[in-house]
Amino acid sequence: MNEEERVNLLERLEGLRNSKVLVYFSYSPLDDSILVPLYKQLKKIGPTPKIDLILHSYGGTVDTPYKVVMLIREFCQEFSIIVPFAAKSAASMLVLGADEVIMGPLSELGPIDPLVKHPVYKDILVPVQAVWHCFDYLQRSITTSGDPEVVSFLATPMLNKLDPWLIGDYEKTIKASRQYAEILMSNYMFKDSPERIERVARALTEGYFSHGYPIGHQEAKDLGLNVTVAQGELWEVIWNLYLAYEEIFNEK
Repeated sequence: MNEEERVNLLERLEGLRNSKVLVYFSYSPLDDSILVPLYKQLKKIGPTPKIDLILHSYGGTVDTPYKVVMLIREFCQEFSIIVPFAAKSAASMLVLGADEVIMGPLSELGPIDPLVKHPVYKDILVPVQAVWHCFDYLQRSITTSGDPEVVSFLATPMLNKLDPWLIGDYEKTIKASRQYAEILMSNYMFKDSPERIERVARALTEGYFSHGYPIGHQEAKDLGLNVTVAQGELWEVIWNLYLAYEEIFNEK
């Protein structure tokens, strides 16, 4: 699909949604490098009643989603997120700062599980919950084993790779992800139903054991999110845009 066809699809979507549409489509971790390009696009659009963000991301750092939401909301009164396929982990936190999320049959949100640097291989990012579950496994192994040699065999290699500062940073990231989720929900997604916030925050930050767990549109509705299920022409346009941007990545 060429650029003109993509632009035509975007214009059709803006007409169907009566909004201005932005696109974030990436396979790289979501981080603060998005902020300057996003600000440039928002300045070009200018203040507008409604912004839709087409979002495809498998997650990233814990602080960035909050910054993105705050920046976009400087330019609009209503903010919605369109998820054609995947908005996982930190990208799911972005959804909590929207007024509405538009999903289709293949759309997935996921548990809020931000990425942190690997303790040894600094160029590798790992889900912070994976580190937490490692500590949980270590604690259970120590508690259930009566053999000091087995405990030493299990614990020593792990502890030699970690230091207290690093452990504290992981713990802080887990707490921060829940804090950001609660703030965003209380201000936006659940501003009219604050009684749901604690339950949903706990579910998204602690309730799923798989980093890639797929939360489809029905489960997102069951959690209480304001979900619009895209159908007919609306879904056709959204899905064709997803395929168009996927094609760009495949070509590269």
